Amino acid sequence: MQLLLPFLLACRQPHKALETALAYSQPANLRRHLRGAAMASSLAILCACAQQPQVANEEQGDWRDQWETEAVSEAGTQTPAQDSGEDGASEPAETSATADASDQPDTAATTADAKAKPFPIETLYTLLVAEIAGNREQYDLALANYYFQAERTKDAGVAARATRIARYLNARRAALRSAQLWVKLAPDSADAQLAATAELTLAGKLDEALHHAELALALGGNAPLQSVAATAVDNEELAAKVLPEFERLHLKYPGNSEVSLAYAMLLRANKRSQEALKITRQVQERDPSNLDAPLLESHALIDMGRENEARRLLENLVELYPKESRLRLQYARLLIRQDLDLAQQQFAELVKQRPNDGNLILSLALIHYETKQFDKAAPLLNKLLKLEDHESIAHFYLGGIAEQTDNPQQAVIHYRLVRPGSDYVQAITRGTSLLAKLGETEEVHKWFSELRQRHSTQQEQFYLMQTDLLTKNGYLEEAQTLLADAIKENEDSNRLIYAHAMASEQLGDVENFEQGLRKLLSRDPDNANLLNTLGYKLLSYDDRVEEAMVLISKAIELSPDDPAIIDSMGWAHYRLGNYTEAVTYLQKALSLLQDHEIAAHLGEALWALGEHQQAMQVWEQGLQQNPESKLIPEAMQRLQDQQRLEQHVTES
Repeated sequence: MQLLLPFLLACRQPHKALETALAYSQPANLRRHLRGAAMASSLAILCACAQQPQVANEEQGDWRDQWETEAVSEAGTQTPAQDSGEDGASEPAETSATADASDQPDTAATTADAKAKPFPIETLYTLLVAEIAGNREQYDLALANYYFQAERTKDAGVAARATRIARYLNARRAALRSAQLWVKLAPDSADAQLAATAELTLAGKLDEALHHAELALALGGNAPLQSVAATAVDNEELAAKVLPEFERLHLKYPGNSEVSLAYAMLLRANKRSQEALKITRQVQERDPSNLDAPLLESHALIDMGRENEARRLLENLVELYPKESRLRLQYARLLIRQDLDLAQQQFAELVKQRPNDGNLILSLALIHYETKQFDKAAPLLNKLLKLEDHESIAHFYLGGIAEQTDNPQQAVIHYRLVRPGSDYVQAITRGTSLLAKLGETEEVHKWFSELRQRHSTQQEQFYLMQTDLLTKNGYLEEAQTLLADAIKENEDSNRLIYAHAMASEQLGDVENFEQGLRKLLSRDPDNANLLNTLGYKLLSYDDRVEEAMVLISKAIELSPDDPAIIDSMGWAHYRLGNYTEAVTYLQKALSLLQDHEIAAHLGEALWALGEHQQAMQVWEQGLQQNPESKLIPEAMQRLQDQQRLEQHVTES
């Protein structure tokens, strides 16, 4: 950088080390050559004899502090971006262009460089501190200084360097603001336009990204349009919106493979796979070395249901390019649908090529898990734990292996280490179920107590999960007590009150059952399901059948087509001795819902009318649909016993 020439001449080696590290993302290189820092400082200050006017302190104001604070806080929460060469092979190919868009060497000097002015001593000193901080791996300080000076000096070179440091640190907000400043100061720089395109894409600002991408293309840059397209393909509405813009660019730059493939990606997202396929083949004809094109072709073929063609294409490509991980990965993913053994071989080869790629290790481990090869899956999952990659998923499946190999205690340990995500609730359910089966209800209670403390806004859900677990394992009294305590803490929770009422009903505690439902009805008097639930329960008591009929009648007025309520009305008529009306309602209910309980009720009503053969037919059909039903055999047995008793009495 011309503006720092005195310093760079005095301390060239440390500066080159930082440049190399920024270009190749190798932080270890930053530890070298700091011995000339003091001499460089002196020479730089002595050479800064032609100064720009100093900026008054008032002009720096609070915004300087704000910029420094933002830069430091953002850099402090990010880690330097990893090498995207070898270890990033399992990521989608489209993202690679974004990561490297602005890290190419500058192809032209900017206007600001051409008219460079010496910096003030304060500015030069701040940039010097930034360079030394970079050599000492104090990246947050380096970024903060460049970040501030880019805005203060309005120098394109400083803005460019601030952008590259921010991108190296994966500090997205700082990178975006620096890139926007850079492109504003150097609109004719292809590198600046590419950096703006990349950062705007990552920020989800596609319209602006496309604008800068087109400017980069006009300046001879290879804009990362596949990355821009990749951010839109999963959003159907957005993909349709930006398609015309990509089509326009495709027509404007018909020979640009990046533009063509980006357009093909959007065509595929808009379910125009045949057109996408045609474009990918055109790209391959003019650029056979471009591997993005056949990769996208395989996707298009799969979309069109031509999986065998896609498989042959990928087989040939993998044979031609055995070290190209993207191709092998796409081939392996396709094989999962067709040939799991061969897919396993491909993923094993990928893991050999990329032994520390967590995505590939996980894929291979899951294939072993699905094929019950636990002895092969477990070491891979444990390796993920050592790599600190996909840890929750690894613990979940290690728990599954322990559970299926009769080691419940070990399974519980792993399930408890799963963190919030797609497997979280399942891990809690499995782990607590194992403890309940072992009779360790106190450990179950401790686990759920921790969960309620950790997720205070989801206490209700965890109370219900614990109640369901206790109920399924026969701990009804514990479930009722738990829910009673939960209601004290969550008096407004209708779900907890209802669950407590149902637990009470299972225990035969009619008083608490009715009290809970009455409380809910006081809050929601026109709730048909609550009216029906309470009414149906009261039908069990001879002295409360009329009261039950009132509740069920109101329920059926509110929901006349609900088969459960119609069944209750039919059963209420049966309990009142109105067998003909009962049959009418119950036949309607059974026509709406083929349920074994309704079939049992209808059979009893028909039996009461003397239609024994028809009743038996209804019961037989109900048993065919639900062979595990206990209600139908109980009804049949009870009525047959009653018939035999009546015959004996008659004969006597």
